[in-house]
Parts: sequence; structure tokens; C-alpha cells
Amino acid sequence: MAIFTMSDLHLSLGTDKPMEVFGSAWDNYIQRIYDNWSSCVSASDTVLVGGDISWAMHLNDCTEDFAFIDSLPGRKLLFKGNHDYWWESMTKMNSFLTANGFQTIEFMQNNAVICEDCVITGTRGWSLPGDGGFGEDDEKIYNRELLRLELSLQDGERLLTQTGILPDKKICVLHYPPFTREHIPDEGVVSLMEKYGVTHCFYGHLHSHSAYNSFEGAVNGIQYRLTSADYLKFTPFEV
Repeated sequence: MAIFTMSDLHLSLGTDKPMEVFGSAWDNYIQRIYDNWSSCVSASDTVLVGGDISWAMHLNDCTEDFAFIDSLPGRKLLFKGNHDYWWESMTKMNSFLTANGFQTIEFMQNNAVICEDCVITGTRGWSLPGDGGFGEDDEKIYNRELLRLELSLQDGERLLTQTGILPDKKICVLHYPPFTREHIPDEGVVSLMEKYGVTHCFYGHLHSHSAYNSFEGAVNGIQYRLTSADYLKFTPFEV
């Protein structure tokens, strides 16, 4: 049993927005996701999907994309991305899963999960105060995401206390990177992760040249890794 992660699937099976228009790196990407995922993930494994999952605008338009995800091996924990406009309340999304018989998919929002002696937490995140163009509206969303992050981290601590597990890893999944474009750690996001002892942070959102200019490595005990699907050549990364 293992844990994998990959973000930014950008599925469009139920909508007319194929990612191939963004360049040859995305050629035949849905088949590549299926083949590569199936080759390394088994039914007993877990995959953390860090946002930008489907281009659908409404939940009911996600059926084909979620059927594709459900057909892949393993348990999938899904986090919200900035393009997941279909994302609704947990109640509505869980009802959608039940109505369609999707049994391998779970949503992550303000909560945590224990998996393979690891605790899984996270949130979408947002643009950072240290980046250009950050305005008042951004600040409101950013602060809300900090609250969501802490709620998830707190739930992780609750589960660890409840189960008595000494975690092998404390994993935090973000969609937005917790670093500015100059690779400066964001004080708000990073200080929360350090406060709760996060050991591994996986993030997405970045593509093309931005992805290859991203920060990866260890800072103050946290290992950071970019997991955008195109950056990973559409192969889930084993944690």
C-alpha cells in the first residue's frame, strides 16, 4: 500500500476544452494519465489529487470526468483548485458521488484523513501577498484559505490524538504554491504548516516555464514538491 499524488488533471470529457490547445506537452494527455496511473497505482493505494480536476462548470457536468477518475486504480482524495468551478458544499458533492455510484473518490475540505500512518491535510490556497497585483479581494480569499488550512491541520491533530498514531509523515496538499515567484516562503501559509509539524507539502497550479522555475526542496523541515500533471509527465508521484 502506497500514497501517490498528482494535481492539475484538467479533464474535459464532458466539456469541449481539451488541453492539447496549450501545446504538445498535453498531447493525448487523458490516455497518458490512464496508462501511467494504471501502471504504478494499485487498488490498495491512495492518490492525492491537488486541484484543477475538471473543466466542467457545474457538478452535474462532471459525471464523465469523475467516471474516468473512479475507473482508475486506488482511493482518490480530491482537493479544490482555482478552475474547479463545479465545487459545491460537501453535502452536495457527496450526494453526487452516491447518486452516480462513485466509490473510490473522497473530497477534502476543512478536514483531514489518516492514511498509511500518515495524516493528510490541505486546502486550495490562493495568490500570495508577496506577488504583484495582490489586491483587497485577493486578501479576503487568502485569509479565508488560511482559515481553511488551519481547520484541516487541526482536524489532523484531532485524528492523531483520537487514534494514538505517531505519524510517519504529515502531508499537506495545496493547489497554489506557498512561495512567491522569487521563491520566498509565504509567512501565513508556511508558518501554519510549521506550527502543526507538516513534513511534506505538495502543490500544483504551475505549468510550462513557471513549473520549471518552481521551488522544490526542504525548508525548516518541510519537503516541498510540485506535482502538476504535465510537470510529472502525467505519472503520479509516490510520496
